Amino acid sequence: MDFRLLGPVEVWSDGRQIPLGGAKPRTLLAALLLEAGRVVTVDRLIEAIWQDDPPPTARGVLQTYVATLRRAFVGAGLPQVIVSRRMGYTAEIPPDVLDRDVFERLVDRGRREARDGDHRAAADALRTALALWRGPALGDIGDSYLRAEAARLEELRLTVTEERIAADLAAGREEGLIDELTELVAVHPVRERLRRALMVALYRAGRQVDALTVYQQAREVLIEELGIEPGPELREAHESILRCDATLLGPAKVPVPRQLPSPPPDFTAREEEIATLRDHLTRPDAMPVCVIFGSGGMGKSALALRAAHELAPFYPDGQLHVELRGTTESPATAQEVLGRLLRDLAPGVPPPGTLEECAARYRSLLADRRKLVVLEDAATERQVRPLLPGAPGCGVIVTSRNRLAGLAGATVLDLGLLPEPAALRLFDQVAGPERIAADPEAALRIVRQCGGLPLALRVAGARLASRRQWSVARLADRLADEQRRLDELAVGDQEVRASIALSYDLLPPEARTALRRLGLLGLPYFPVWVVGAALETGLDEAEQVLDHLVDTSLIGVVDTDAGDLPRYRLHDLIRLFARERAHTEETEGERTAAVRRVLGGWLWLVERLDEVVPTGGIPMRATFDLVRPVEPEVARTALADPHGWFRVEEEPLIVAVELAAAMDLDDIAVALASALSSVAFEGSQYVFDNPFAAWHRTHEAALAVARRMDNALGEATLLAGLGHLYYERDHYAESREYLSQALSLFRSARDARGEAATLAALGAACREQGYLPEALHFLDRASRGWSDLADQAALAHVRRLAGSVHLERGDYPAALGALTTALSLYQEAGSRRGEGLTLRTMSLYHRALGELRPAEELCERALAIFRELGDRLMEAYCVRTLAKIGIRLGRFDAARRALDGALAVTRTLSDRWGEACTLRTIGELDLAEGRLYQARSRFTESLTLWEELRAVLFRARTLRDLAQVHEALGDDVAAKAAMTEALELFRAHEAREYREAGG
Repeated sequence: MDFRLLGPVEVWSDGRQIPLGGAKPRTLLAALLLEAGRVVTVDRLIEAIWQDDPPPTARGVLQTYVATLRRAFVGAGLPQVIVSRRMGYTAEIPPDVLDRDVFERLVDRGRREARDGDHRAAADALRTALALWRGPALGDIGDSYLRAEAARLEELRLTVTEERIAADLAAGREEGLIDELTELVAVHPVRERLRRALMVALYRAGRQVDALTVYQQAREVLIEELGIEPGPELREAHESILRCDATLLGPAKVPVPRQLPSPPPDFTAREEEIATLRDHLTRPDAMPVCVIFGSGGMGKSALALRAAHELAPFYPDGQLHVELRGTTESPATAQEVLGRLLRDLAPGVPPPGTLEECAARYRSLLADRRKLVVLEDAATERQVRPLLPGAPGCGVIVTSRNRLAGLAGATVLDLGLLPEPAALRLFDQVAGPERIAADPEAALRIVRQCGGLPLALRVAGARLASRRQWSVARLADRLADEQRRLDELAVGDQEVRASIALSYDLLPPEARTALRRLGLLGLPYFPVWVVGAALETGLDEAEQVLDHLVDTSLIGVVDTDAGDLPRYRLHDLIRLFARERAHTEETEGERTAAVRRVLGGWLWLVERLDEVVPTGGIPMRATFDLVRPVEPEVARTALADPHGWFRVEEEPLIVAVELAAAMDLDDIAVALASALSSVAFEGSQYVFDNPFAAWHRTHEAALAVARRMDNALGEATLLAGLGHLYYERDHYAESREYLSQALSLFRSARDARGEAATLAALGAACREQGYLPEALHFLDRASRGWSDLADQAALAHVRRLAGSVHLERGDYPAALGALTTALSLYQEAGSRRGEGLTLRTMSLYHRALGELRPAEELCERALAIFRELGDRLMEAYCVRTLAKIGIRLGRFDAARRALDGALAVTRTLSDRWGEACTLRTIGELDLAEGRLYQARSRFTESLTLWEELRAVLFRARTLRDLAQVHEALGDDVAAKAAMTEALELFRAHEAREYREAGG
């Protein structure tokens, strides 16, 4: 519950506003809430509502208002709020539900914090209190003695605003206050506390002249309007500004930044480079910029961080550290970096809008400071220039693979390979001194084979350290044949690739093949079975290979799935390297076969999922012959938790389809994309977190390759899938467009199944938009097609849809015949979900005939099936159907509880169609109970959704209901307009409602 007086009088429950009626019931409620827990006499309430001129029937009308409010609260599921007493009424509400009480409690807390000297906490508490205000207190009540309380609250609000501003200034948070105070002073020109705060904020912003002008304006206003001089606080602030009193500047606000990451613990050598950096970065009266330039793997970051830590005492105002991502596909922009730095340097102050403004503020914040700025992995001079301080005192270290010669005045260190003694010391630290001491000659051989590249030395040392059973000589022997590759480590920009190759070439053949094929697949992460499929091995062998790759730091473990099987990730650089090796070391046939095996495994799993959780729809293809069964353990994990499995596999599945499309493997791309679309919905619930985005990506990729490879049948299948996508998104016109294209292609390919499935989908799309004759046309043709194909489940699906269309048209005998046939076919095919869907539609048939008891019994049978299947959405649909029957039987209370639950489910599952239906049914319930304004509101909400969905017949029915409400409210013009529009829509679509109305 949430009772609100700080603004218009409102009551909210569970995120919904409770309708209270007009101004007088609200005034009554406000009078009771202001005295919550105490008796307010009837005479006092009459005075609050009518002042000195109550009508003769005031007491009776007052009782009517009380009853109206009570009904509103009960209807919202609230406990009784207004309690009758001998002399009047009492508002009984729990603590902390009235915004006035919460406001006053927060104000008390803020004042205590201010007295204790915690001005930041005080400002936060007062700001939270002020955020409760939505407008003038008791904003929508008329003239009443309650206005005195409203005036008191408004004065308190302004006083608290002054106190919050004072707390912000005391905490040093004056940024952003100038605009707020300027507006407040204009509205309240004689409030001296506001004038003083504005003067202080302007002074702290360096606007001393503007601050003195504010004082002069205050003096003129006070003399002219009140005939008095400014008070002592305002005069004192004026004098302090005149003498540039530093005490007005407030406390130091920003903590000293210490952002440097730790340097590598085994850093060694580079003494000469550190000395050079120290010489340049400790020069007085200078703003030195040092660029550490070198190829990948040279240790640029390690050197920069070691030097920065050593120089930290020379920069007592702090050290800033930024990753510029210059070697990635999306380098950081200067404005992005400046935004982060400004938030670090001035917390709570939003960065300006343009790059130039951000750079100017950044330079201002660094002026007269001694800060060291470390910019790692820079791409260009243009990226770096806005990040340079503008005055002496600060120092900058930049690392980059580019020389950045365009940075005028910068000192550039060209970082080369480590000399042999230094390289040996680094290898010694990584591998362990006791290992090296046992065979120094072999250690020196490894150092020479690594060519002095720090990254290669670290990889080799780490391999030796993790293999305690290996001797140093064994590793040296394994590296002996790699002289050419080690030479490449020192050539151009190939150092990183060659360093990765060092680990790659030490792998056994199975691990190398696995790495190549993982690079080829390009998956963001992957389970064990994917490697098994790529290698054509079992899970145990694949896991051994992956363990070896983990030990060599070539892959990492991400997490484990529901079956406690680990998932792995390939670093981007290693993935690119492995993909290059796949193209140079394997034939096209080997690459294609590996990709087909992995995608065939996914296709098999997806088809198994469709068998376990059938959707009730009709797949465009009966089966695919490209599947490759995976281990039962993997299948059990996937099928035990389809939602969880799809959430984890969604991105890899999309990447897999896109890879197949890029490799012109149109058949497997079409098959997997189509299979994914058939199980994107489990029953009526999404198994993807975002099925539409995932579905669209896979279909667009597969559609492109199908067209490129002249695969007409594949193109038809994917177009039909896109039609289903737009159908599920309630975009029926777009759905019919795609389905029509697919139908033409299926006919040209003489694919009877695809043609029949597309005809059924077209019939469903036409039905949703109210094109009933067209829907029957498509469904009848689909029915003939499925009869020829002898597919009972598909035929049942079409007959059920046809039955619902006949029902919409008022052709009850045809509807019953189609639904009876559908039910029998579903039962023969063993489709529980289809049986439940048909039973619910048959319930609608009996309800349309006024046969409410049979309708209720059939719907309860359907509800039991959907609960058994765990289909929350169709369960909500059945609940709504039963509630509608309950309305006609007069079971209003039970119907409302059921409808509230059904509405929550449709909104949770983002089902706009179901939400619109449920809103309309709640409106019918309100109309039946005489709650006319509430009914009008619900019907209007439903109409908005029907218009968005372009669901013509449902919009017409809701307009007809709305016309009844207008008529009951006495608005004959609105009633006639709504009914006229409804009849036109019924007539245009040959719906039964038009014929029943005499059409």
